[in-house]
This record gives sequence, structure tokens and C-alpha cells, in this order.
Amino acid sequence: MRNREIHGDDLLYRFFNYVLPKEPELFKHVPHLLVISMSVWFPKSVYQEMPVLLPWVVRDPTCRGKRSRGQIVEPDQWGSPNSDGYLRDDNSLVKGLPRSLSIYSSAYPFINGKRLGSEFVASHIWRNNRTGVLASRLPELNTFVPNLVWLPSQVAKLSDREDGSFQTALKEVSWSIFRSVPLDSRAQDVAERSWALLTPPGKVRPLLDSEINWFVSNLRFIKTRKAKLAAVVRALEQVRKGEAAPRTLQPSRYRDGLPGVSVERLGRLQSDLILHDRGLAVELDRSQS
Repeated sequence: MRNREIHGDDLLYRFFNYVLPKEPELFKHVPHLLVISMSVWFPKSVYQEMPVLLPWVVRDPTCRGKRSRGQIVEPDQWGSPNSDGYLRDDNSLVKGLPRSLSIYSSAYPFINGKRLGSEFVASHIWRNNRTGVLASRLPELNTFVPNLVWLPSQVAKLSDREDGSFQTALKEVSWSIFRSVPLDSRAQDVAERSWALLTPPGKVRPLLDSEINWFVSNLRFIKTRKAKLAAVVRALEQVRKGEAAPRTLQPSRYRDGLPGVSVERLGRLQSDLILHDRGLAVELDRSQS
């Protein structure tokens, strides 16, 4: 029997996806306006400090396991390392990144000073890229700051239409915000590896910072991200030497699963992570001397 119900959120989605496009003069302005007014972005200062926020994390929708008729068919493996040592996430870690941050908006007082509540989605702007692998499956793009935006759930659904007008508008806005931001040499090397995987949008309209809704970052936010990165690098080093990873490393599934990854792949991951903070290489050298 067909579902005979319609939900209010579905109507909003269908209005933007089916009704409004039939009014071309009205519709041509809507995607860009909707993206500008309803999206929330990490500030440029976060991008300058850490272009990739969780470089040891990739999205893996299979990590949550499966149930059938109340029975576990495949166990939950969220947080465990994959064969290359990357932490398998279902987007939980990504969507929680700005949870403690308030929002600043000089253009829209109804969002200014607030924090994200329910019905927001952490969205990847570029899903397809030059590799042929979904962006969220790649450590260079999964938490690449210019590839992340927080959107109301129904707007996020619209942005999932590949090369659709809403997704294109997001790409244009992201490119305008971040592509020309000056970076130091360390951050530049990291960021360019990610940018090289992305196809530029066809046109980019310059935007003022005052047009964008920003998360308000602080020193604690950056320090926490860097401390987590350092903890992972140190754990990889210890496991490579045959030692146990520190009990403080979370999640426990990641910590306990690292010894099952080959030493060669752990070394490769460690070297990659050190590129995000070259001071970690000096720290490791000192610990071994």
C-alpha cells in the first residue's frame, strides 16, 4: 500500500525542487540567496590554522553495522581504523565540530549570536572530485574547511543534486570565501593537496565577509583540534614500535584497533599527519633522542 501521508519538510523540498524552477525569473536568484542566508561556515582563521580539521578521519557509512529482525547481522564498528589506519566515521565527528561555537551574522539578526540546534546538517559541498571517489571518503576532503558547510536539512537535500543549482551556488560561495585566503607555507602545502582534487565552479562572484554567516572560533577550538592531531600521531608512533597506544586516546575502538594495521601503513599515515603540523616531527625526534 502506498504511503498516503505528506510531510511539511517534504513540501518545502518539493517547492524549491519542482515548483519554483517553473518560474525562471524568480528562480535564477533563489539558490545563491538561499545559500547565503541559511548556510554557516567556519571562519577564515580556522582555515588558516588547520585547512583539514580531522585529517585521520574518513567517512564510512558501513561502520554502523546492520540489524535484521532485532538480530545483529554486522556489528557496530564506528571509530575503528580501516586498513590504512584512518578512523571510520559516519559523519558524527564532523557534524559535532562546531557544537560549542556560536554564530556571527551581521546580515541576519535572527541567527546572530545563536548556536546550532536541531535540523542542521554538516554537508560536503563537493561530493564528486577528480579521484572518482566520494569526497567524504578521502582524508584530504572529508574535513577540508572549504568543503564543509552547515545547512538546514531541507536545503542540504537540495545541495545533494549533483551539479544542481544549489550545489553550484555552494561551490561558488566557498571558492569566493576561501580560495584566495593567504596561508603560511605549511598550511599552503596541505590546502593545495585538497584544492587540486576539486573542480572550480564556472563563475565566482566576490563576496563581502559581512554577507556570510560564520561560526565564531576561539583559541580553545584550535588548540583542541591540534591536541587531538598530536595525540593520534604519538599513538601511531608507539604502536609502530610495538607499544600500546595511550589509554587516553579516544575512541577506544580506534586505539584498540591500531595494532591490527600494518606497520608500513601506520608509518605512511603518521608521515601524512605530520604534514599538518610539522612541529610534531620535532617532538617525535626529541622523544627518541
